[in-house]
Amino acid sequence: MNSITENDVIIKTPHFGELHVSKEQIFHFEHGMLGFEDLNRFVIVSAEESAPFKWLISIERPEIGFPLLSPWLIDLNYAPGHGYDVDKQAFFVVITLEDERGKMTANMKAPVILDTESLIGIQIILPFDKYSTNFIIEEK
Repeated sequence: MNSITENDVIIKTPHFGELHVSKEQIFHFEHGMLGFEDLNRFVIVSAEESAPFKWLISIERPEIGFPLLSPWLIDLNYAPGHGYDVDKQAFFVVITLEDERGKMTANMKAPVILDTESLIGIQIILPFDKYSTNFIIEEK
């Protein structure tokens, strides 16, 4: 059993209950997420029952969480541009589980990039119109 240390943060989430999060698991988003610029610290939660989704949960407001997927699970040819190191940066897109049309969509235009070495996270807006903010994910 893992013991709690002074380097741990305990958050209570509506979906995952109480989580013990090591400071080494917390990603810092200097500018927050789009629409949530005041939230700067997040943790990735992977739960077997929600695979292949991961959840980006706010440390400051644990009731705020974003379902994420790898963009390559949606589009094998996803190309966010040059200048990224896929060996140390993980890419995700934010998923809307059910939009106003009852469809699951992905924001392919504004991926979340997590640097696994520096624990820095950022959500960027791609500077080209190739991708949509509400790409419909078809059921397979």
